[in-house]
Amino acid sequence: MKLSFISLCFRFKLLSGFVAVAIAMALPGLVGAQLIDVNFTQNSSAGQGGPNPGPTMSGAAVLGAAGDQWNGIGGSSGTGIALKYANGSSAPVNLSFTAGGGFNVYDYSGSTPFTGTPWNALMETYLYNSGVPQTISLSGLVPNSIYNLVVYNAANSSATGRTTYFTVNGSTQGSAWTGTNNTLAAGVDYLEFPTAWSDGSGNLVITYTGNGTAEGDIDGFQIQASPLSVSAVGGGTNIAISFTGFSGFYYQVQYKNDLTAPAWTPLGNPLPGNNSLLTVNDLSAQSTRFYRVQMSTNGPAITLLHTSGTNVVNTAGAVVELRGLNLGGWFIMEPWMCPADSGGLPDTYSIISELDSRFGVTVEQALIRIYQTSWITTDDLNNITNGGFNLVRVPVWWGNFYSITNTTSSGWRSDAFSELDWVVTNCAARGIYVVIDMHGVVGGQSTSDDTGEQNVNAYWTNTVDQSETAYMWTQIASHYATNTAVAGYDLINEPYQAPSNSTVWTAYNNLYHTVRAADANHTIIIEGTFGNWDWSMLPAPSVYGWTNIVYSMHEYQFGDDTAQVEAGSDNQAVDFNNHLSWNVPDYIGEWNDMGNGAACYDYSISDYNNVGINWTMWAYKATSGLLPNGWGWYDPTYWPTTPNVSTDSAATISNDWQQWKTTNSFGINAAVGL
Repeated sequence: MKLSFISLCFRFKLLSGFVAVAIAMALPGLVGAQLIDVNFTQNSSAGQGGPNPGPTMSGAAVLGAAGDQWNGIGGSSGTGIALKYANGSSAPVNLSFTAGGGFNVYDYSGSTPFTGTPWNALMETYLYNSGVPQTISLSGLVPNSIYNLVVYNAANSSATGRTTYFTVNGSTQGSAWTGTNNTLAAGVDYLEFPTAWSDGSGNLVITYTGNGTAEGDIDGFQIQASPLSVSAVGGGTNIAISFTGFSGFYYQVQYKNDLTAPAWTPLGNPLPGNNSLLTVNDLSAQSTRFYRVQMSTNGPAITLLHTSGTNVVNTAGAVVELRGLNLGGWFIMEPWMCPADSGGLPDTYSIISELDSRFGVTVEQALIRIYQTSWITTDDLNNITNGGFNLVRVPVWWGNFYSITNTTSSGWRSDAFSELDWVVTNCAARGIYVVIDMHGVVGGQSTSDDTGEQNVNAYWTNTVDQSETAYMWTQIASHYATNTAVAGYDLINEPYQAPSNSTVWTAYNNLYHTVRAADANHTIIIEGTFGNWDWSMLPAPSVYGWTNIVYSMHEYQFGDDTAQVEAGSDNQAVDFNNHLSWNVPDYIGEWNDMGNGAACYDYSISDYNNVGINWTMWAYKATSGLLPNGWGWYDPTYWPTTPNVSTDSAATISNDWQQWKTTNSFGINAAVGL
């Protein structure tokens, strides 16, 4: 799907050595705008709250500039309520809500510190939420358009610490009320979503809820079209074109030397928006040149990737900078970071074995599929593409492909590729590449639970395990040989406890040739994640004649402070630069800055981006702790129930695992700086 392009054209005439040109459409700020009568009260009589007979909603508005839509509610139901513009004229926008009604804090001996301020009418009345997510839905907006949305949360003086989580376009923010604030403060009594995006039918949904079963409310909201600004600065043959890029959109700078020319020429590659300033340099600018920025919802076409020197490139030879996240805890259930089991089963193998024993293989596989289809959904893939990412790394293990009781070819599962095909197909539709990462070879490459079965490390010395792993890679490479959305095959994740380096190199070389026999075209990823976890662990590719390969490192500074974490990122950049002569791209397949704050994560990202290192942060979502825990870009906002696989019924296990959908119980973690 493509937006109707938004194109801004402007011309430079470089008469002196310096020129600065800007085109901007600026709108006044939302917060602090004029207020009129606001009343989300469920009335028993005019101006009074109460449960009877309701719900009757009367007027609610926060006004910005003339032409803004506002949430004026008047009617006896929450469906199809016509809204008005700030100037009082009718708008084509309708509103519907799911809450049963609204309340006034004063009706139950409550109060608000906003008494006597222009915001009192707004902050004293609200739509109630008892911990069950509720929605406010808008229709009639301009399809596929960006809006600036501000939402206001409840301000009862007795509700100190109450947090309301708002979700828009899959992005969740929390606003924690202090109980005493009497001015409008971001994150305390309002939140801004500067890039709220209407869908192809002109609809937009606001979801709000409290923390777990706690109350969480909405006092009002304001919405208006987002501004777009483009500026250019420079002189001579170097022009820098800058503009704000909003998440969920791609931007292509184009130019013409003559406006009568039939076509615009792309300048650089399309850039994903990330809610910050984007800059494109024209090093060949001429004395008179016309530029435009074209904006669309579809990303660059997915084409087969391969390596060229130290870069990953597409079929046109353009460099593709891979940036993304690991889908950890999905195909491999690591209990520390996902809601696998509350009874202490240590790994995926144990969970599957227990389910097989209690319910049989058919029910077990249905339950595991329910877990998988709840942990990662298309909403999650939308979150990833809206965040400006173009890559996911998908950890898999042998139990996804073989029966856990039969790792011969006769034990190959008929559904071996069902979920993997689902993610590859749906990622491709969103402009996202997929790395297939073998986290657990047959027999295990370490004793870690992240191999799928802990305390097993037989692969290195067991020729049967090696043969069955090779068969597995042959099937995978054959299945995806013509699939352009697969970025590459990561042969063995973290081979940490091999007898020697030469043992690992031999295993890599054998699997390299196994994959090449089935698929001559896809990139093969080889990890230096053992011993020192750096390039010193790997041979120059000429030693074995490897081609079209990427070397992958992981970067974790466990238990260290910010300075040590940043030093680790610096070392990765230096290590890559020291091996440029090998002509192999670098890929930090896993990294995490251990919760040291957004600035630390930004530091690492800058380190990697500045030297051209591709990366995927660990992990997209995790349950190591409530928001904001450093292990997940999305973290739980409260704790749904984790099932006890050994004692709960199949129905209970199914129901519990379904509660862990991102849209139900997770919020975005701004503390990781992505």
